[in-house]
Amino acid sequence: MEDQAGSQGGDAVNERESLFRRLSAACAGNGAASEAPFPGGAPVAPECDPVALFAKTFTAAGGVPLFGPAEQALSDLGEMLRAEGVTALFFPEDDPAAREIAEALVPFGPFNLTSGAEVREGSAAVTAGFRTAEAAIAETGTIVETSAGGKTLLPGLIADVHVSIVRVASLVARMEEALASFTADPPRNISFLSGPSRTGDIEQTLTVGAHGPKKAIALLLR
Repeated sequence: MEDQAGSQGGDAVNERESLFRRLSAACAGNGAASEAPFPGGAPVAPECDPVALFAKTFTAAGGVPLFGPAEQALSDLGEMLRAEGVTALFFPEDDPAAREIAEALVPFGPFNLTSGAEVREGSAAVTAGFRTAEAAIAETGTIVETSAGGKTLLPGLIADVHVSIVRVASLVARMEEALASFTADPPRNISFLSGPSRTGDIEQTLTVGAHGPKKAIALLLR
């Protein structure tokens, strides 16, 4: 019995290590950084660092930045999703990094994988939508997602929690720089996401999550 239990424990450890290797492979050249995560979402780098500035402004807008070794970042992300009551994860079929991260998170839930189409049709589950961002703006803490190449914007529109995968190389200082990268071939739709969805239209009372995600998380990868 002891040998069988030990074998099962070893299999679980090997499976988790395999998931982390797959995550690194999916983000080849843009793997998770070696620095420790921001404690409580607070930046640890100098203010002149665009990553630190983005973390500060994104946090001020109500978002949660995660930045650190893959294992720790995924563990923290899984804990956040469980705290929000998330049970289902979805991602664009043509987004390999989003797929790998969502799949790697399944054992941290337990979570189930679903599709954007199923969520759009009306899912009773609390969902988290994953998507790789085209850019992020440090000055305003804004994540930029577009429909370029036929990409879907559903993860940032219909999920209860939106997880944006932000490559540090895609960070720009100001809005003008983000827009400049789209001038040659402008996409049909662009989403500028700064924290969770909120509105004051209902009796001038601030409501979070009225027209989109109630929580916004940025997973920053080098």
